[in-house]
Amino acid sequence: MSYIPAKTLTAPALQFSRCGVFPCLLLVLVFSGCAAPSEDPSAKAVPVTDVGRMQAWKDAEAVAAMGEGRMTVIGAGDSMLPVYGEGTVLVLNKIDFSELKPGMQVAYMGNSGREVVHVLVGYEESSKGWRVRGLNNEAEDGALVTRYNLIGVVYASFAPGDGMR
Repeated sequence: MSYIPAKTLTAPALQFSRCGVFPCLLLVLVFSGCAAPSEDPSAKAVPVTDVGRMQAWKDAEAVAAMGEGRMTVIGAGDSMLPVYGEGTVLVLNKIDFSELKPGMQVAYMGNSGREVVHVLVGYEESSKGWRVRGLNNEAEDGALVTRYNLIGVVYASFAPGDGMR
């Protein structure tokens, strides 16, 4: 998952899939190159609420403002389904590397230079890094989360309603 710092004029874009980073304006998200959503009725459902994108962003910004080291970002892709879907607004919180535990959802800088949010799977003592995987991915990421590429953990999430995206 990739993103841009929330203090810029663009809304952060996090990548939940293998499609790449797509910066987005606060009101308009532009995505290209991702596979079309599955028409399979057994596909994992995206969590939604009845609030619009702007309200989700405002709520996330209010939560982020309540603590130091927090930032607001917008996700893209499907690798974190069924927990986060396309357009989910996340609040990230800085955390010390020594406080990480399996199962935490972390933001980190991937090998390709993209920011990613995935789940910690296990710690590799030999390489001093955490293995990570998207919830909807079969394979673990090629990169490890280390003290040098760790950005933070997911503190809160806000999913705009389907009809209001």
